[in-house]
Amino acid sequence: MAAIVEKAEVSHSPQMLWESALSSLRRQGVTYPVTQLMQLSPLAMSNGTFVLGVGDRFFRDWVDENYRELMEDTLSLIVGATTKIGFEIVEQVTHVAPALPAVSVNSIRRPTRLNDRFTFETYVVADSNQLPAAAAHAVADNPGRSYNPLFIYGGTGLGKTHLLHAVGNRILAKDPQARIVYLSSEEFTNQFIESVRDHRMTEFRKKFREECDVLLIDDIQFLGKKQETQNEFFYTFNALHQIAKAIVLTSDTVPSDIPGLEERLRSRFTMGLITDVQEPNFEMRVAILNKKATADGFELPDKVANFIARHVQKNVRELEGALIKLSAVHSLTRQEVTEDFAAQVLKDIIPSQRPLDMEQIQREVARFYRLSVEDLKGDRRLKHIAHARQVAMYLSRHLTKASLPEIGQKFGKDHSTVLSSVRKVEHQRETDEAIKRELAEITVKLGVM
Repeated sequence: MAAIVEKAEVSHSPQMLWESALSSLRRQGVTYPVTQLMQLSPLAMSNGTFVLGVGDRFFRDWVDENYRELMEDTLSLIVGATTKIGFEIVEQVTHVAPALPAVSVNSIRRPTRLNDRFTFETYVVADSNQLPAAAAHAVADNPGRSYNPLFIYGGTGLGKTHLLHAVGNRILAKDPQARIVYLSSEEFTNQFIESVRDHRMTEFRKKFREECDVLLIDDIQFLGKKQETQNEFFYTFNALHQIAKAIVLTSDTVPSDIPGLEERLRSRFTMGLITDVQEPNFEMRVAILNKKATADGFELPDKVANFIARHVQKNVRELEGALIKLSAVHSLTRQEVTEDFAAQVLKDIIPSQRPLDMEQIQREVARFYRLSVEDLKGDRRLKHIAHARQVAMYLSRHLTKASLPEIGQKFGKDHSTVLSSVRKVEHQRETDEAIKRELAEITVKLGVM
């Protein structure tokens, strides 16, 4: 079937390109975001960058975080070349309403900082995130009384921000008058600095201490080493905690590992519950893809879901991005969604196959068993460490061309120890289903099909 979008010439006006992009998004069924994106103003198209005017930096950050990739993919398909999005803060924004009557500025509701797509209903729960999901649900049902503060940590793109928004959205659904403040620690820092500079600290403290029922802070680790901001946040935290206002924080690491974090804040962060979000396993990645596809009304064949889940392994955000891109291209071209189609569309996302080395294997095995590479190379004989070390040696033997002495050198062992470890894991693989699953999952994470 012929493509349903004609490519616009680069010489076309920014207004025409933007109208084409919004119309394309509407045909994809992306309704709510288009209503919000109409508040952006097309300013210029130059050197592969499409510049949009935005009224303030908070709305800019919201659009950038949630819809940049979708807009860039859509514009790239229309223009026929890779197109990036740029933003410029402007005082007055000219709204665009494709295929609709003129829209009054006052008729469009300003979006909250919360993304209404990020709810508990759209969050896939598995062993790797069961505790943080349950804890976040408890906070949303009993804000300020359950797990205060709730501190969620984990790697990039694993769903921590989704849980923050889910807490806020559930509280708002129960109490539309709830005053919820959501922002990153960097934004908190910027607002603090601007308030000091502009002599508006009374207004700043009123916003965060008196007019806040729920405080949701993303990436709190960036507060480290910022002495004055930490001081202000300490008093903000105390003020809210003393009157049982809910506080939920996310970080890429535990409080004790945040560099430059004051001990008094470290202590406050551990007063409630600390829980981590781990990398999703293969089954969970497939479930995430299927759930999102169903929510978006996109028919995703099982083979294609498995294909994406095999190749995009560590990041839920990248999984969702891959699905959005696949859906957008399918919507515009109407090509059949097959593994070959997915491989072509996602060629810039799917990592290229490179020969494995033992350093990669050591890092992945250490991450899987939640150890350090030094543990694998060391002499500690604790059962779980010894098992991980043996698995790493086994995989090094079977997935690389390294000899037994070469493997031994990488692990600080002699070749006879390596041989014994390889044979032990080979036997376990044949007799222990749990070990067999572990090896399969690690192999998938290493990108070996």
